Amino acid sequence: MHAPTRHAQRGTTLFEALVAFLVLSLGMIAMARLQGHQRLDADVARQRAEAVRLAQEEMETLRSFGNTAAAAGMRSFDAIASASRSVDAGTAYLIDRQIALIDLAQAKSASVTVRWTDRSGTAQQVALHSIISGTDPALSGALALAAR
Repeated sequence: MHAPTRHAQRGTTLFEALVAFLVLSLGMIAMARLQGHQRLDADVARQRAEAVRLAQEEMETLRSFGNTAAAAGMRSFDAIASASRSVDAGTAYLIDRQIALIDLAQAKSASVTVRWTDRSGTAQQVALHSIISGTDPALSGALALAAR
């Protein structure tokens, strides 16, 4: 009677080994897919960080005027206008800025949008919004003066 029991155990052990191999294979396939998704997500995060940097740089350029009225050789508040440009930093980015007057030309509303297409072909964008005051930059030092 011992012989049939041993033969049944051998078949069960082989079946258990096949099931374990199947589970291990499915786990490996799932890990490979997860790694692919993580790589794509990391790539999109890098592109998004670069897009935010480009948008911030554009916004700081708009804020760096030295004069309120147009003057030769200087950036001025009056010269701030809507424009578009493209930048290739490994990925092609389109930087679009929209400028609108507020309060009888005492301030301007600025919107900078950076658009690009990620590696999977999905359109992405980042937008920054701000208000730029038309105050003469020469008056900014007046804030440091003590009141008498």
